[in-house]
Amino acid sequence: MDGRDSPLMSDTGGRRRAWIHITRRRASRLHALVGLLRERPLARGEILKALDVGLRTFYRELALLKRCGVRIRHKDKLYSVVPDSRDPAGRLPFPDPQLDFAEVAELARCDCDAARRLAALLESLTAPARPKKR
Repeated sequence: MDGRDSPLMSDTGGRRRAWIHITRRRASRLHALVGLLRERPLARGEILKALDVGLRTFYRELALLKRCGVRIRHKDKLYSVVPDSRDPAGRLPFPDPQLDFAEVAELARCDCDAARRLAALLESLTAPARPKKR
């Protein structure tokens, strides 16, 4: 299986992006940031105060949002989410839910794209190893 077929890749509107490891705290902060910027344009200082973060963290979060395909507009010293056909929060990485194999197998039986990706991942981890060709 090559990187294009990896179950750790997700489809983002025709583009594929690699899975990103993220802590629960950071996931929550990113979700809050997107929520704030969807409500109305905000100045950087307002965002820093609302999220209780420093300047460095703010710019790291903006960079990660960009990697995830969330477009942020910076105009007249105000930041806002660029309207898109897809919910920007849906593009954010999710922290590791720490599931065991049985829980993943249960979720993989659902009838949706996410379940099919889980099923493919589970298969790749549990399928017997094939001998390498020489």
